[in-house]
Parts: sequence; structure tokens; C-alpha cells
Amino acid sequence: MNVPPSTVNLVFTFSSYPLKERLAARLCGIYSRWLGGFRTLEAREGSSRGGYELEALGGGRALLASKSLVSTASFNKYGLNLDALEKTALPALERAAAGGRVLLLDELGPMALKSEKFTAKVVELLFSPAPCLVFHRRGAKIFEKAFSEMTDTVIIELAPENWDRAVAAAQSWLDGRVRLMEK
Repeated sequence: MNVPPSTVNLVFTFSSYPLKERLAARLCGIYSRWLGGFRTLEAREGSSRGGYELEALGGGRALLASKSLVSTASFNKYGLNLDALEKTALPALERAAAGGRVLLLDELGPMALKSEKFTAKVVELLFSPAPCLVFHRRGAKIFEKAFSEMTDTVIIELAPENWDRAVAAAQSWLDGRVRLMEK
């Protein structure tokens, strides 16, 4: 999996949340200086998932979804807090784009589509020259179709059997993007 640094968007599709989280945490730990955007983290209630939190890189955290959240917006068993997308994730993406960083969008899925404002900005950023590192859950058909039709975009299936190759591809691409940013 060779991903040229000139590739604008690197997309990881996944079905295993722990595997996605492991790679996202690893890349954020190594490349935090060059990444901006947001992460989506499980909110645990004991041994079960109670929802999701959204964390802006560089500061800020908000509850994105919860089984106990009463909201006009929902997805499956979760009430959604669209302000998490619009007031935490969007400003983080805009700051990162203005600062010339690689934009981390962790993760795009059906919950993100519930906010028209957020979705419109993400589409704009994905079709801009700003490099984007994206995670999206396999089976999110609208994203799979859109990413497959985008130029300058490489899609990698994140799975246990290709973990080492996926990590190497991400790090190689980010190393190349960092070299481009430092020029």
C-alpha cells in the first residue's frame, strides 16, 4: 500500500471500532503537531457503550450521542447533540485548515449526516486542496460511494489482516505530508 504524499485524502474504512481507535490514537500521538480536526470516542458506562464524545484536537470536548440524551435528532438508540458537530468539530476543522494542517475527520458516519451545516463544510473541505485523513465505518454507503468517486483519494480497508500495511501506509503518507508542509 504505497500512498504518494501528493494524495490529498487518505480514507480508512473500518468495521472494528477498537482497531480504528488504535490507529487513530497512534497517529494522533505521533503526528499531533501536524494534525487538526476531531476524534470521536466511545463514552463508556461500565462495561457497555453509553454513547460517543467528540474531542477537538487542540482542546474542547462535547457529548455527541447518548442513550440517555433527549433530542430532536437521533440515530438508532442514541439522542444526538448536533452542537458537538457544529460548535466543537467544525471550528476545529476550520482552525486546522487555516493553519495548513492535515485535517483529521474521525469519524464520518450516519450521525454526522444529521447536521446539514457540518456535512456541507466537510464536503467543501474534502474537495479542497487541504489534506484530509478520514475514518468512516464500512457500510456507510453514501460515504463509500462519494470516496470511491473522488480523485486524489486513496481508500484503505482497516482490518486485522492488513494492520501492519495500513499503519505503514498512514505513516508514510503523513511523513510525506509533513515534509511538504515544512517546505
